[in-house]
Amino acid sequence: MDREIELKFLIAPEASDAILARLGADGAVRRLDATYYDTADHALRRAGFGLRVRDGDGGRKQTLKSASAGGVFSRGEWEAPVSGPGPDRDLLDQTPAGRIVNGDVLAPVFAAKVERTLRLVEHAGAVIEAALDRGELQAGTDRAAVSELELELKTGEPAALFDLARDLMTHAPLRLSLVSKAERGYALALGEAPGARREAAVLTKGMTAAEAFQALGNTALGRLCVAAEALADLPGPDALHNLRVAARRLRALLKLFRPVTGKLAATPAADALKALADALGPARDLDVYVAETWRPAAEADPQPVEGLAALGKALVEAQQRAYADALKAAAPGRFGPLALDIAAWLEAGDWLADPERVEDRGAPAKAFAAARLKKLSKAVLTRGADLEALDAEARHRLRIQGKGLRYAIDALAPLFPDHPKRLERWSAATRDLQDALGGLNDHALGAALARQAALADGDPKAAYAAGALSTSPDATDRLMRDAKAALAELNDLKPFW
Repeated sequence: MDREIELKFLIAPEASDAILARLGADGAVRRLDATYYDTADHALRRAGFGLRVRDGDGGRKQTLKSASAGGVFSRGEWEAPVSGPGPDRDLLDQTPAGRIVNGDVLAPVFAAKVERTLRLVEHAGAVIEAALDRGELQAGTDRAAVSELELELKTGEPAALFDLARDLMTHAPLRLSLVSKAERGYALALGEAPGARREAAVLTKGMTAAEAFQALGNTALGRLCVAAEALADLPGPDALHNLRVAARRLRALLKLFRPVTGKLAATPAADALKALADALGPARDLDVYVAETWRPAAEADPQPVEGLAALGKALVEAQQRAYADALKAAAPGRFGPLALDIAAWLEAGDWLADPERVEDRGAPAKAFAAARLKKLSKAVLTRGADLEALDAEARHRLRIQGKGLRYAIDALAPLFPDHPKRLERWSAATRDLQDALGGLNDHALGAALARQAALADGDPKAAYAAGALSTSPDATDRLMRDAKAALAELNDLKPFW
């Protein structure tokens, strides 16, 4: 098996010439036609593999790629020449995919028809192969355009790979993508959004804490990139929410593994993610307010408050401004460098060489996870012991702690398969707690934003409606009861770790 370290970027077709000009050097243009194969139930895809047979200048080759081979942007690859049009089963049996296929019939799923322009670049002491692909994916009568750049490290240090990518970003907008051609092809064949089925990180008991962090970080960053792409391509409440959640989950992961990475090492990535979340927040809060407060009141007969039409006009104007800010944050020019910096830090950051963190990095992942879950759950239960006495700020901090615990459970669950029912109860209780405390927070934020929108609009009817809708004691009481019930449930649960 060969181990490749590569970065993949989605590019606008019109950016191709600028990228090739910046890469310089002489290269070659190749025609690559590949067919991807799998079993009827897509066993290879579910196991994280892609199997193709490709015709190119070097003849016909069979290639099996795995989702990961130990690093954030490392992939396992098994490649060999073949003579027939389909996969060679004997060669496949010599790879990890042999036991997965287990004699089942392999059939074509989709094809890729691509023109590849190659450049071999020397940069910062490294040799990097740049491949610019233009063409399409084909699944039956469906088509999807391919326009992407791959940078693969041939020799040298990974830092040089990221440095070259940063340089190219100053000359053309690049979208970091952790979704392979294989995944995009499957999505086309099955009518899914690219990256919609991105699998959870593979965690094993033999992993160190650092290896677990990289695996989880890779998955979280991949989801972040998919969500940013979706929002940029088709803005809307769901896409905005997905990107905000993806940013929050990655931020929570950095905090969870801070004993491994160190506080200073995690700060740049955490700060960039916070800035992204802050840019998305107003649009999301307005979406929630409109859907859960304004619209039910506006659709009621009779309407409970005067001035709802004026308030609706003010809210639409505020949403337009908020979405403009959110789309700027997700645009390639701003999001691209952010994602690349996080990727570089996960793969080759200074935290990996910190001599003071050697023991923490090498700790067994399961032991590390158990200690962190114990600490997080104790903090939530301690702060929430007298929930009704907490002021709004203290309740907000409890909400953040509860969210961190929920995300930690979701991320670390694969390390603890022995008590699935306990795990399910912990997950449900932390979700209920987050929903209740989040509802209280959303109500307060939405009311404040509605008042701001009404004041900006200058219509006294809008201001009156915003004030009248801002008080909902019944909803507050219900959410407080739900939060107390969730905390009581957590207090009674046995650990699953």
